[in-house]
Amino acid sequence: MHTAMQTQPRQRTPISAVVLTKNEAHQIADCLATLHWADELLVVDSFSTDDTVALAQQHGARVVQHPFSNFAHQRNVAQHLARYDWVLFIDADERVSPELRDEILARAAAGTLDACTAYHIQRLHLYSGRWFPDPARRRITPALHRQIRRRDMVRLVNRRVARWERAVHEVVNVPEPRGVLNGVIYHYSTTNLSAAYEAINHYSDLEAALLHRTLKRKRITVAEAVLRGIRTFVYHLLVWQGLRGGVAGFHFAVHLGFLKYLIYAKLGERLRIAQGQGIWTEADRALLHRYEVQE
Repeated sequence: MHTAMQTQPRQRTPISAVVLTKNEAHQIADCLATLHWADELLVVDSFSTDDTVALAQQHGARVVQHPFSNFAHQRNVAQHLARYDWVLFIDADERVSPELRDEILARAAAGTLDACTAYHIQRLHLYSGRWFPDPARRRITPALHRQIRRRDMVRLVNRRVARWERAVHEVVNVPEPRGVLNGVIYHYSTTNLSAAYEAINHYSDLEAALLHRTLKRKRITVAEAVLRGIRTFVYHLLVWQGLRGGVAGFHFAVHLGFLKYLIYAKLGERLRIAQGQGIWTEADRALLHRYEVQE
């Protein structure tokens, strides 16, 4: 007599959703609200002084506090602390779209996440009243997937094979094959010009400090800084939908061009301070140590 074998239902691949925070009380609740479908909500906090931790806990997150040294190290710590191997990294100023949620859950239920080691996800930026890129013009094509692989960071990773590197604008070292998901992440960091230009000073400081450590340059000319800024402006105006975005698109291209210019202008200034070229105060010289970035 043959006994019919019962097929065991496939177990869904569990996912940890991770958010890195520092004083994000004004937006952590909205972020976590788009992540409640995950099997774990983990917030790795850099000792916030506002209500970030309490709000995260109220919204069901496990909170671990860890001192911040650089972005890559914090992500490596976070994925080590996560309960599950598949980790989705989302920033506090980001929101997971329903389409992305459903896509990830479908792959997890089908057991197909392991077809790749990691997944790139496109991020849409709300800037001065418009989305960039424009979601109304978005078409899922092989060309779009290639663009996402080039421009957008890996967000969903298998931590068993992934390691984050680079202190600022971190990247993940993960073997192929890497995939691309069709859903998007909505980014709410620079929704108006005031917010955009407040952020420029901080991130240009960090990027200039990193370049100072890694490029080993002795001099940056004003012309080089200006040309880098113009090139970035033109690229985002003509290639990256800036013209299609009207006034907001023009502002966005100017913002990114000015950011690039400021990074290299600050790098040039740091080099002159370090070499004692010019008249500098103690506060100026302290700038070199204030924005040191640990690898």
